[in-house]
Amino acid sequence: MDVKEVLKFADDLVFAKTGKHLDNVQEAILQGAWQGQTYTEIAEEFGYSDGHLRDIASKLWKIMSEILEENVNKSNFHSTMERYQISQYSNFLNLNFIFIEQGNINNFCTETPHPPKPTQNSPPTQNSNENNTQQKLDLRDAPDIKTFYNYPSSPLTTLENAIAHQNCRLLTITGMSGIGKSAIVRHLIPLIQTQFDRIIWRSLRTSPPLETTLKNLIQFLSNQPEITLPENIDTQLEILIESLRTHRCLIILDDVQQILNSGQLAGNYKPGYENYGTLFKLIGEIPHHSCLILNSWEPPSDILTFTDDNSAVCLLQLTGLGEAATEIIREKGLLDEDRWPELINLYQGNPLWLKLVAQTINNLFSGRVSQYLSYQAVLLNDELTPILQQHYQRLSESEKHAIAQLSNESKTVSITQLMAKCQGSQGELFKAIQSLVRRGMIEKFSYENETVFTIQPILKKYVKMVSE
Repeated sequence: MDVKEVLKFADDLVFAKTGKHLDNVQEAILQGAWQGQTYTEIAEEFGYSDGHLRDIASKLWKIMSEILEENVNKSNFHSTMERYQISQYSNFLNLNFIFIEQGNINNFCTETPHPPKPTQNSPPTQNSNENNTQQKLDLRDAPDIKTFYNYPSSPLTTLENAIAHQNCRLLTITGMSGIGKSAIVRHLIPLIQTQFDRIIWRSLRTSPPLETTLKNLIQFLSNQPEITLPENIDTQLEILIESLRTHRCLIILDDVQQILNSGQLAGNYKPGYENYGTLFKLIGEIPHHSCLILNSWEPPSDILTFTDDNSAVCLLQLTGLGEAATEIIREKGLLDEDRWPELINLYQGNPLWLKLVAQTINNLFSGRVSQYLSYQAVLLNDELTPILQQHYQRLSESEKHAIAQLSNESKTVSITQLMAKCQGSQGELFKAIQSLVRRGMIEKFSYENETVFTIQPILKKYVKMVSE
């Protein structure tokens, strides 16, 4: 939306709520907020006093918060309006998850015989007391996402449908760093939060033991911050499951890869963290109306053991923005629009990677994409190399051999062709390829009734660099 569309959209919302249209001061505030201006800058541009403008703004944000049923202010107005617009048409779309396993693509989330739980009361607004807000919503570990780039396959709608209509209890979102896992979940919350009594977001980036995570979750979900829990983990798990039955809760665990082991095939737990698998298994198998979302670079191995007719357990792998990434390139002011698709393909439509390469193109080539692409070798800047290194270092030795073999191929290759060139165990190669697919580090697709594999140019460049 441009600023005119935003003002028209906001005016319609306010008029429907109050019966009055936005006045000139209110429009100036919203326009400035959309463009990222400070109150002082807005006041100077439109000729108002700073104090008067802030008083009007305070009342305006209260009205907008009541309309949108979430806390709206100047800093989050841009992202809030984008999310609200998405929610208006999300019900018209209905996409299925895909479950990726052993080279097959199956519908993994199907119709469920369980009816969705009735919508709960709306989440607290600015009129609610602070304690009640804390009891219902805890997003202290959630990232602050200012800009959201929606995928062409609309995973927001897919996720919303799985949770609201399919009673999905355990939902895993995987993909390489920077692909947008946390951003999607962060923007999903406003679309579904009225359906839950409790919402909590926790990161596992520091690899907390299960006991710490369980205590944190139970304290919040039971609204007892000073609760004394039994030392037995099985008993703690029982208490958590009972909380998920008593209230409809949404739990987000981010950075799940931090409790998974490096140097092994995808999905294996670090020593001492295997009991997280028990938590995931219980939440996926035991009937309740709550939902656990896992964000991870790779799926825990337990997730892959559920049958594909179990709609209560869902897996979504993100693979890039595709054409939607042009919005990023346009925001960065790059030139040569006809070459943008090539740039997007080189960097797999990864939002973070494209932002990093856009900085390089602006700094070295004055924004000219064609000049950057004229170099045959894909450039690896100082910001992107350590990101790729983190992923590469997690690979097992068999995966490193397999991805190096793929990097030497000039075109797509089938598993049969890979096996024919294999100098080691074919069984190990098969497992390695399967694991690399789960990590999102290689791509597979069907070609002439055969599954073929390929590695994207940016990863191929890095693998060749470290293999030299």
